[in-house]
Amino acid sequence: MRKQEVKTFFEQTDIYFNFDYNIKIRTETVAEFIGEQQFDRVLDMPCGNGVISLRNSEQLKQLTLVDFSENMITLAKEYAAQEKVENVTFTCGDIFETNFEDNSFDLIISLGILAHIDDVDKFLTYIQSKVKQGGSIIIQNTNSNHFYSKLIRLYLGVRQLLGKDKYQLNKVPANQVENSFKKAGFTCQKVFRYNQSFIGFSKLFSNTKKYELTRKWFGNVANNKNASLGSDYIYLFKKD
Repeated sequence: MRKQEVKTFFEQTDIYFNFDYNIKIRTETVAEFIGEQQFDRVLDMPCGNGVISLRNSEQLKQLTLVDFSENMITLAKEYAAQEKVENVTFTCGDIFETNFEDNSFDLIISLGILAHIDDVDKFLTYIQSKVKQGGSIIIQNTNSNHFYSKLIRLYLGVRQLLGKDKYQLNKVPANQVENSFKKAGFTCQKVFRYNQSFIGFSKLFSNTKKYELTRKWFGNVANNKNASLGSDYIYLFKKD
């Protein structure tokens, strides 16, 4: 039931593009995390419209994009063709049915998934097993214990009562993610914290303005201002 609900939700590309400014921030954060490094084999799962990894493709020699949404994979293919990115393959399907070998990727990018899947710990264990020793994972989580996340859930709860929203997000505390990676033998190298929601005021601002406001308030990886106020965490973990 949850699986089909998630698929239906993400086939709606208009919902995805309402947060284009957030995709831009995530793309730039990945670029800051990887710096001048080159990665041989890279997995972006779920890839969404592919922009995040495709815009960083010059440093990603062999790129594999996976997503549950057929519409997202179509967009990713179109963007790859537009940007003439050739070192990429695409898979549309369930993450757990991809059958990738263990210890096979130098870098895994996994942004915007933990709030949507049935079993968070199962997913974390899965991607941790797929990265090589010395490899890295870039992953995002919205800390459910943060006061801003609680405020968002209150707002969404009101909308659900009014019949405006039915889709519900998972509650994933930051320590669940951090402890999972620690137990699996990973070291956290970098974290960027910010907020991706304007709680009911999103329609008052363009994506350009929301990007400017977010950068002004939270800065970037090198200068993460007001980090304690950010409920969204983008991590860079390295497998020891």
